[in-house]
Amino acid sequence: MLHTQSLDLAAANKAIAAGIEAATKLGRPMAFAVVDAGAGLIAAARMDGAHARILKHSIRKAYTSATMCRNTLSFKADLEERNGNLEQWGDSELTTLPGGMVIREGTAFVGAIGAGGGGPDDEAVAAIMVRAMGFQPVADSRIAKK
Repeated sequence: MLHTQSLDLAAANKAIAAGIEAATKLGRPMAFAVVDAGAGLIAAARMDGAHARILKHSIRKAYTSATMCRNTLSFKADLEERNGNLEQWGDSELTTLPGGMVIREGTAFVGAIGAGGGGPDDEAVAAIMVRAMGFQPVADSRIAKK
């Protein structure tokens, strides 16, 4: 029998609240999305002043991280290492924009989040969101720390 674990609405709300708090401190209107282990949207929010496309991108970031079981920047590094591209996957919702993070509990994949609209701060805000749910961001040694 297959047993799965997944994020729930309470966890998603914690992540979004943490994202809003971080974005407010940065003075940037951002958008956020949280998906479950199957890449299904649990919750999303767009701060006042954030363009609608930012929410769309945040949802795509979370979707990509869940579907590919890795952070969006890790997925980008994988594609670059093999000279691949997004079109090869046949899924127009995939993205390599920063700010998509996979969430794991031990070895179990439980969902993903997306943060957008913060420009260079998308990754930092995404990490804050992951920690707010009680998880640690999944690190990739290929991605330079800034």
